[in-house]
Amino acid sequence: MREHAERDLDCCDLSQLSFAAEPLLFWKTVNLGKAAAPQNGKRRQVAAVQIAMFVAALFANILTATSLTAQDREVIVELDRDKIYEGESARYRIFLSQFDQPVEPKLEGFDAFEVRRTGTQRVDSSIINGRRRIDRRGFIYEYALTPKEAGDLQIPAPIVEVDGKPLAAKSLTLTVVAAKDQDIVILEMTSSHESVYPMQPFDVSLKALVKPTPEPLSDRDPLSVQSPLVQLTLPWAEDDAMAAGIQAKIPGERWLASLRSRTSGGFSINGREASRSPFGGGGGFGGFGAFDSFFDGRTEGFRPDTKRVLRADARGRRLEYWEYTFARTFVGEKVGEYAFGPVTVKGIFGVRVDTRGQLEGEPVYAFAKPVTVRVKDVPTAGRPDSYTGAVGRFEIGADLSPHEAKVGDPMTLTLWLRGEGTLDNALAPKLESIDDVAQHFKVYEATEETRGDSRLFTYSLRPKNVETSAVPPIPISYFDVEKESFVTLRTDPIPITVTEADRLDSGEIAMSGPKRADATGIESRAEGIFANVTDLRQLRDETVHLDRWFLSLGGLTALFFVVALVTQRVQRLQSDTSLQRRRGAATAARHRLQAAIREAKVGDSRNGAEAISEALIGLVADATNTPHGILTSTNAVNKLRELGITDEIVAQVRDVMQSCDDARYGATSDALQDLPSKAARVLDDLVRAMKGQRLLL
Repeated sequence: MREHAERDLDCCDLSQLSFAAEPLLFWKTVNLGKAAAPQNGKRRQVAAVQIAMFVAALFANILTATSLTAQDREVIVELDRDKIYEGESARYRIFLSQFDQPVEPKLEGFDAFEVRRTGTQRVDSSIINGRRRIDRRGFIYEYALTPKEAGDLQIPAPIVEVDGKPLAAKSLTLTVVAAKDQDIVILEMTSSHESVYPMQPFDVSLKALVKPTPEPLSDRDPLSVQSPLVQLTLPWAEDDAMAAGIQAKIPGERWLASLRSRTSGGFSINGREASRSPFGGGGGFGGFGAFDSFFDGRTEGFRPDTKRVLRADARGRRLEYWEYTFARTFVGEKVGEYAFGPVTVKGIFGVRVDTRGQLEGEPVYAFAKPVTVRVKDVPTAGRPDSYTGAVGRFEIGADLSPHEAKVGDPMTLTLWLRGEGTLDNALAPKLESIDDVAQHFKVYEATEETRGDSRLFTYSLRPKNVETSAVPPIPISYFDVEKESFVTLRTDPIPITVTEADRLDSGEIAMSGPKRADATGIESRAEGIFANVTDLRQLRDETVHLDRWFLSLGGLTALFFVVALVTQRVQRLQSDTSLQRRRGAATAARHRLQAAIREAKVGDSRNGAEAISEALIGLVADATNTPHGILTSTNAVNKLRELGITDEIVAQVRDVMQSCDDARYGATSDALQDLPSKAARVLDDLVRAMKGQRLLL
């Protein structure tokens, strides 16, 4: 029996032991050892060997689990589409799977793209694949890639390092289709300046030239005889899309409002329409690939000032093109290079008249490359010592309070710089470096403050002698962007009156008497307060009160525990992904629905209706902590019933889902004209019902 036990121990492979996976293996081995060990003291040796094997197996299991976790980490990359037109952007996602902490990917070799970070999100969910539960956790990094050229472009693999070692990732290929040569729509984008100084205004303009429609409609505006609206992608129309360091003179909403068309037709800008006419529907659900009826302009878009210009078409004929000009004024607040664009146009334009006199259309895609404006720094050559850092055009002034003082008394001097330009970085002039000021005044460091279009510098001055009769002129320099030169202005001198400082007689100074050993009280004199105090301990009670110390200590201890409990509670709430999803479910659903309605209005009825359905399904998924993409419309309706939502609201949700399915599978646009407003009402009713049952926070 002992030989069998020893043979079993010798043959046992420690790497195969797993305390977590096979908990009975250890106890089986221990019992075998007990049965086989002799009674002459060998039992303890066998037991010691078995315990050592168990500990080794436990550590091997921990190391194996850690190794598997590290091996399970992977970098997954994907594109929302593998083929786009030149001027469009592709969404690029990097999923760091099985990562507990974020690791910023390095994008090296992306020279063929303009890269813009669009967001980061944490993923922590589980899905059931057959009988197997798959945990998905990690981080997703999203980017917008805008190609700089056409062709098959290689997207390099991102670099993600863990413990100093890069993880493998794959590269992707994006096909960029160049815009076809055509003379129906021509886009020209320009800037009034190639380079500017900070706060120097410049204009960015887009001219869209549209070929006139054939006779007998050549005098009609091409954008007024068709539906849906022409889709214009104009990145610099949105304030939120502008790079940091660029500021528009007129806010985006006001600028767009000035372009609202008073007639039907026009452009939709970045998916936005000006308004929709109350007379009839349609127009908003037509696709880019399907040509809707002309003279059906029910949607009002954006239309800038228009004029007719002579231009040669592809056949050399000089025609009166319709020119639409979009222009916006910007200023650069920070030094750097800024790109505006690219700009694209998608639409269907009338190009011929058939034998029945009906106007026929043709889909057109046009593209304009971005323009770049460089904001350059102020030159160093010829920069005066009094230059404060202000750029623009300004006037200056000074105020002093009071105008009369004694030697050594404080006086407040305020310098102000007012005008148009950059002021936030303007520094206070160094008055101590001005000889006339340093000779007559002690100068203390200034404070700086910006108020509207003014920059204020406030100093404290103390006159040194009675010969001081004025605050001398103070020079301040700024850089004039129009003249491209430095301008120095000087304040007017400020007259002041300075007199000798007062002197104190000896009787006005409080004195201390001789120290007395038996002094126990505090006395006073008319010449001063506590003039006879020589021992500061006489001024306060030095008795130690232990009860107060222990009370204070107990209060601090209680406060510590309260703060710790509150902090723990906040951290637990923040780490609860289910709670976070319920808290933001209503807002996320409304954003998704608004985006879906915009997509539907610009003419994509199929995708728009599908997005409306997904907005409602997403609300149910967030409220029940279900991963997105799992629920169907039927599942969502059934879950609402299970949650106790009233039959009336469930029926409304089901009707909207059915309408969305109809849109996806060929329903007419007239039957779908009320779907966006109906979906918005149903979403609001559903959110209220869920909040009433505390399903949403």
